[in-house]
Amino acid sequence: MEQRVVYFALRNLEGQVVMKFKRTERGQSILLFAILMPVTSLFLLGILDYMVTNARVMETVAVADLAAHAGAQEITVLPDGTITATTAGNGIAATYFNAQRPGYTQLNSVSCGRHQGRPACFVTARVRSAGYLLPARWVTVRAIGYLAQGVTRGDQ
Repeated sequence: MEQRVVYFALRNLEGQVVMKFKRTERGQSILLFAILMPVTSLFLLGILDYMVTNARVMETVAVADLAAHAGAQEITVLPDGTITATTAGNGIAATYFNAQRPGYTQLNSVSCGRHQGRPACFVTARVRSAGYLLPARWVTVRAIGYLAQGVTRGDQ
Protein backbone atom coordinates (compact mmCIF):
# COMPACT_ATOMS: atom_id res chain seq x y z
CA MET A 1 0.00 0.00 0.00
CA GLU A 2 1.20 3.37 -0.88
CA GLN A 3 0.40 6.39 1.27
CA ARG A 4 0.11 9.83 -0.13
CA VAL A 5 0.29 13.05 1.82
CA VAL A 6 -1.59 16.02 0.47
CA TYR A 7 -0.67 19.57 1.52
CA PHE A 8 -3.12 22.39 1.21
CA ALA A 9 -1.39 25.71 1.02
CA LEU A 10 -3.46 28.73 1.90
CA ARG A 11 -1.51 31.84 0.91
CA ASN A 12 1.74 30.88 2.68
CA LEU A 13 -0.10 30.30 5.97
CA GLU A 14 2.28 27.57 7.03
CA GLY A 15 5.33 29.82 6.59
CA GLN A 16 3.72 32.65 8.56
CA VAL A 17 2.79 30.36 11.45
CA VAL A 18 6.34 28.99 11.62
CA MET A 19 7.88 32.49 11.54
CA LYS A 20 5.49 33.75 14.19
CA PHE A 21 6.26 30.81 16.46
CA LYS A 22 10.02 31.28 16.11
CA ARG A 23 9.84 35.03 16.71
CA THR A 24 8.17 34.63 20.11
CA GLU A 25 10.78 32.15 21.37
CA ARG A 26 13.88 33.98 20.21
CA GLY A 27 16.22 34.63 23.16
CA GLN A 28 14.36 32.37 25.55
CA SER A 29 17.34 30.10 26.13
CA ILE A 30 19.66 33.07 26.64
CA LEU A 31 17.28 34.56 29.19
CA LEU A 32 16.94 31.24 30.98
CA PHE A 33 20.72 30.86 31.06
CA ALA A 34 21.14 34.43 32.34
CA ILE A 35 18.73 33.76 35.20
CA LEU A 36 19.86 30.27 36.16
CA MET A 37 23.64 30.76 35.91
CA PRO A 38 23.98 33.20 38.86
CA VAL A 39 21.50 31.21 40.96
CA THR A 40 23.39 27.97 40.29
CA SER A 41 26.72 29.70 40.98
CA LEU A 42 25.48 31.02 44.32
CA PHE A 43 24.16 27.58 45.24
CA LEU A 44 27.47 25.89 44.41
CA LEU A 45 29.43 28.60 46.22
CA GLY A 46 27.24 28.11 49.28
CA ILE A 47 27.86 24.37 49.23
CA LEU A 48 31.61 24.97 48.89
CA ASP A 49 31.54 27.46 51.79
CA TYR A 50 29.68 24.97 53.98
CA MET A 51 31.98 22.07 53.08
CA VAL A 52 35.21 23.98 53.73
CA THR A 53 33.89 25.43 57.01
CA ASN A 54 32.72 21.98 58.11
CA ALA A 55 36.13 20.45 57.32
CA ARG A 56 37.86 23.21 59.30
CA VAL A 57 35.58 22.72 62.29
CA MET A 58 36.05 18.94 62.25
CA GLU A 59 39.83 19.32 62.13
CA THR A 60 39.74 21.78 65.02
CA VAL A 61 37.49 19.45 67.02
CA ALA A 62 40.00 16.64 66.55
CA VAL A 63 42.94 18.80 67.67
CA ALA A 64 41.02 20.18 70.66
CA ASP A 65 39.89 16.70 71.68
CA LEU A 66 43.42 15.30 71.57
CA ALA A 67 44.75 18.33 73.48
CA ALA A 68 42.07 17.86 76.13
CA HIS A 69 43.01 14.20 76.56
CA ALA A 70 46.70 15.11 76.77
CA GLY A 71 45.95 17.65 79.49
CA ALA A 72 43.72 15.22 81.37
CA GLN A 73 46.61 12.77 81.71
CA GLU A 74 48.28 15.22 84.08
CA ILE A 75 45.42 15.05 86.59
CA THR A 76 46.02 12.82 89.57
CA VAL A 77 43.32 11.09 91.55
CA LEU A 78 44.30 10.14 95.08
CA PRO A 79 43.13 6.81 96.55
CA ASP A 80 40.47 8.62 98.58
CA GLY A 81 38.97 10.05 95.34
CA THR A 82 40.40 13.55 95.67
CA ILE A 83 41.14 15.07 92.26
CA THR A 84 44.29 17.17 92.17
CA ALA A 85 45.08 19.16 89.07
CA THR A 86 48.10 21.35 88.56
CA THR A 87 48.74 24.01 85.97
CA ALA A 88 50.95 21.50 84.17
CA GLY A 89 47.87 19.92 82.60
CA ASN A 90 46.68 23.29 81.30
CA GLY A 91 50.13 24.01 79.90
CA ILE A 92 50.46 20.63 78.22
CA ALA A 93 47.01 20.89 76.65
CA ALA A 94 47.75 24.41 75.39
CA THR A 95 51.17 23.40 74.06
CA TYR A 96 49.72 20.34 72.34
CA PHE A 97 46.90 22.36 70.78
CA ASN A 98 49.19 25.12 69.53
CA ALA A 99 51.65 22.59 68.07
CA GLN A 100 48.92 20.76 66.14
CA ARG A 101 46.47 23.53 65.26
CA PRO A 102 45.86 24.76 61.73
CA GLY A 103 46.48 28.42 60.95
CA TYR A 104 42.79 29.36 60.99
CA THR A 105 42.18 28.35 64.63
CA GLN A 106 42.81 30.01 67.98
CA LEU A 107 42.91 28.58 71.46
CA ASN A 108 40.50 30.38 73.79
CA SER A 109 40.90 28.59 77.10
CA VAL A 110 42.05 25.41 78.84
CA SER A 111 40.72 24.24 82.18
CA CYS A 112 41.92 20.98 83.69
CA GLY A 113 40.47 19.67 86.94
CA ARG A 114 37.03 18.48 87.98
CA HIS A 115 34.31 18.75 85.32
CA GLN A 116 30.91 17.18 85.87
CA GLY A 117 32.29 15.43 88.94
CA ARG A 118 35.03 13.61 87.01
CA PRO A 119 38.69 14.39 86.32
CA ALA A 120 38.79 16.07 82.95
CA CYS A 121 40.32 18.80 80.84
CA PHE A 122 38.08 21.27 78.99
CA VAL A 123 39.43 23.02 75.86
CA THR A 124 37.68 25.88 74.08
CA ALA A 125 38.89 27.05 70.67
CA ARG A 126 37.71 29.18 67.76
CA VAL A 127 37.87 28.40 64.07
CA ARG A 128 37.39 30.88 61.23
CA SER A 129 34.76 29.97 58.63
CA ALA A 130 35.70 29.86 54.94
CA GLY A 131 33.91 33.10 54.02
CA TYR A 132 33.42 32.33 50.32
CA LEU A 133 29.73 33.23 50.18
CA LEU A 134 28.90 34.55 53.64
CA PRO A 135 31.24 36.85 55.57
CA ALA A 136 33.92 34.99 57.53
CA ARG A 137 32.98 34.48 61.18
CA TRP A 138 34.33 32.64 64.19
CA VAL A 139 32.85 29.29 65.19
CA THR A 140 33.41 28.15 68.80
CA VAL A 141 34.55 24.57 69.39
CA ARG A 142 34.49 22.91 72.82
CA ALA A 143 36.12 19.60 73.67
CA ILE A 144 36.37 17.72 76.93
CA GLY A 145 38.80 14.93 77.65
CA TYR A 146 38.14 12.73 80.66
CA LEU A 147 40.86 10.92 82.55
CA ALA A 148 40.46 7.21 81.93
CA GLN A 149 40.80 5.04 85.00
CA GLY A 150 44.47 4.29 85.58
CA VAL A 151 45.79 6.16 82.52
CA THR A 152 48.38 8.77 83.34
CA ARG A 153 51.43 9.98 81.51
CA GLY A 154 53.64 7.72 83.62
CA ASP A 155 51.69 4.61 82.57
CA GLN A 156 52.46 5.01 78.88
